[in-house]
Amino acid sequence: MYFCIVVMKRLTLSILLSFTFFLSVMGQEPAPIQRLDSVAATPVRKPSALVRAWNWFSRWRDKAQLSGYEPGYVGYPKGLPWVAGLYGYMALTNVDMHLPDLTDGSYFDVYNTTGLSSKLSAGIYYTGWGISFGPRLSNKSNFYFDFSSYGRVFGFDIKLDNYKNLHSRIKWETPDVNTPLDGTLRGLMGPEMLLLKLNTYFVFNARKFSYASALSQTTWQRRSAGSLIAGLTYTALYTGYDDEFFKQMNISHPYYADTLHFLSHNMLAGIGYAYNKVWKDGRWMLHASLLPMVRWSFYNSIDITPHGDLSDWPEQYRQRYEQKASELKLNAAAQRVSLAAIARVAAFWNISTRWVAGATCTVSNYWGGYRDGIKLTNFDAISMIYGAYRF
Repeated sequence: MYFCIVVMKRLTLSILLSFTFFLSVMGQEPAPIQRLDSVAATPVRKPSALVRAWNWFSRWRDKAQLSGYEPGYVGYPKGLPWVAGLYGYMALTNVDMHLPDLTDGSYFDVYNTTGLSSKLSAGIYYTGWGISFGPRLSNKSNFYFDFSSYGRVFGFDIKLDNYKNLHSRIKWETPDVNTPLDGTLRGLMGPEMLLLKLNTYFVFNARKFSYASALSQTTWQRRSAGSLIAGLTYTALYTGYDDEFFKQMNISHPYYADTLHFLSHNMLAGIGYAYNKVWKDGRWMLHASLLPMVRWSFYNSIDITPHGDLSDWPEQYRQRYEQKASELKLNAAAQRVSLAAIARVAAFWNISTRWVAGATCTVSNYWGGYRDGIKLTNFDAISMIYGAYRF
């Protein structure tokens, strides 16, 4: 455990120092070698705009983010700015798509689920800055990465999840007058999913309520308090179906789509409420929060490739394929507004000043409110138990 802590500490310092050094030299050119009597006349180059912005952000975060809590409500464990821990995850993610054909009324409903996937990651935080990484533990979950900054007023985290070999089910209906067709295929394997999330928050009652105590345990909530919170989230969701997936459908003729790639971008914003209930001077804490959000889905795209050379297809199949592919692409590109919600429940036990254990559950659900067109529903649930050490 001690070895892991030392390695993670040095890794975090190396990343932050490298990033700071990169910013400090960005936009500057190497100074030419000069004689001593000409040094005084050498003009001083101003830092680049990115460097100035980073310096301003660092100063603001130190002043506004790491201080200003009201005494008796929230504090930092004295002399213990680091938190390192091991985190065990159980995750379930469902992505459902409704793909309509607006000309003849037919549709495909594709239901994808990861099933329960397990992950084990190691993480380390320094005054709210933190990284965690989890390698592959099963054929469903490939990897998990999280980079975060949890402060008093403002915070963010960037999460990247990769899943392979999802479970899928397809339901379709073709209300053709002559040859009506409908059915369901279950037990399909093969789709891959990549999910990127950028979550931000703003705390209104930032003097008495600490969101960081629930998210990173770098602070200690000593008295119960709640606050209105605002959230802004960006998500990018990719799902890919290759030829091995379509072969499982046992299509009787060779004229079908060979691959399908779907990419969805979403922006979510909302205002909710969070509350930390503590007992015994913060030794025990229960956190609950709910954030209703409005979701704006934009720049969605579908890329479909045919099986074999499309020019070799019979005219009837080729025209129908081109028509459906064009309609799906145009329909996917339409921008839509719908609803979403993120809920979080967490319980913590500060065993001592240095040791903390806990469990969290985060549930997010994005759903559409439109009747026609491509519908995308994303349900994401993560349960986590962990043990951490402050130093």
